Amino acid sequence: MRLGRVKVSGGFLLLLAWLNYTDTQGLIPLAVLSCALHEAGHWLAIQAVGGEVTGLRLGIAGAAMELGRPLSYGAEILCALAGPGVSLAMAWLGSILPGGALFAGINLVLATFNLLPVSGLDGGRALHCALCALAGPEAAERTAGLLDGFLVGALVAAGAILAWKGGSVTLLFTSGWLFSSVWREKEGKRACQTA
Repeated sequence: MRLGRVKVSGGFLLLLAWLNYTDTQGLIPLAVLSCALHEAGHWLAIQAVGGEVTGLRLGIAGAAMELGRPLSYGAEILCALAGPGVSLAMAWLGSILPGGALFAGINLVLATFNLLPVSGLDGGRALHCALCALAGPEAAERTAGLLDGFLVGALVAAGAILAWKGGSVTLLFTSGWLFSSVWREKEGKRACQTA
C-alpha cells in the first residue's frame, strides 16, 4: 500500500494488528511513538547534512528511508547514529518523568538493539561506513559478514538456551528475525552481483 511517499507492506500491517491485539499493557502505542521518534531522529539528521528523503518504507523488518542521493561516509554515520541518539534521549526523559519507566525501557531497548553492529541495523550501517572510509568497501563487506555471522549466531544460541531453560522466547524470535533479515540482505547482494 502506498500513502504518498510512504510505502507500507501488508506484513507490517499484519504484525502491527497482531501486536495490538495481544497487547494487554498498553505497550504498543508507546512502542509506536518510540519508533516514530527514532525515525524522526534519522530524518532530522539527514536534513541537517543536506540530504533529501524521497520515501519511507515500512515493512516487517522495520523502517527504511529512501534518499535522493548518496551521502558521504561521515554524513551517513551521523544519520545512522541519530536514531539511537534520539532513543537514548527519550529513555533519559522517560526515566525522570513520573510514570515514564515503561517509555524509558522501550527506548533503551530500541537504542541498544539498533546499535548492534549487524547489517540492517543502525550500528551495522555506521560501522560499515566507518570501515569503508578507513579500509575500503571490500574490507568493510568481509568484516560485516564475519560480524553478522558471529553476533547473529550468538544471539540465536542465547535465545534458544533461554527458551529451553523456560525463559522468554522474545530473544529467540528477535534473533531469528535478525537472522532472516541479514540473510535476505546477503541474498539480495548476491542477486545484484550475478545479474
